[in-house]
Amino acid sequence: MRVGQLATTLYDQMDGCLASHGIKLPGYTTSIVQTLYHGGPQSISDLAQRLELSHQLASQRVKWLVAEGFVNITSGTRDRRTRIVSLTRAGRGEGEKLQRFLPEIERAYADLFDELGLDLHDAAVRASTALVDRPLAARFDLPATAMRDAAGASR
Repeated sequence: MRVGQLATTLYDQMDGCLASHGIKLPGYTTSIVQTLYHGGPQSISDLAQRLELSHQLASQRVKWLVAEGFVNITSGTRDRRTRIVSLTRAGRGEGEKLQRFLPEIERAYADLFDELGLDLHDAAVRASTALVDRPLAARFDLPATAMRDAAGASR
C-alpha cells in the first residue's frame, strides 16, 4: 500500500535528519519524547491516548526508549499496576536537542507540502476522521461482517 510506503520513507529520511543533528532518537519515538518533555511523567495509557496510538504500539516504543536509557518506568502511586514513564537525564537532553531542531523540521515539511499542494498531516487527520465517520467497509457494496471475515482470512 502506498500510504505505508510513504510512512516508511518519511520515517527513514527523518531518522537520517535527526542523526545528522546529533539526535539519537528514531523518528517514531519523537512524539513520545515530546509529550513527556512538555507534559512530564505519564502512564503508557495516557501517552497512547494523547498520541492516538494503540496501547501495544505505545508500549513497544516506550520499551525501545527504556532499552536506550531515554526513559524510566515506575509503578503508579495509586495503582501499582499503572506504569509511569518519565524522561531520564539523557532523554531530557534528547528532548532539548529536538526542541532546537523542530523549526527545521517544520520548514522541511512546509516545503514538501507546498511542493505537493497538500498538507499531508491535515489530509491524514481528515482521512482518519472520515474513516471513523464512515468505515472503509461502508464504502464497499459488501456488508461489514463480510469485510471483517475477509480481513481475518488474509492474516
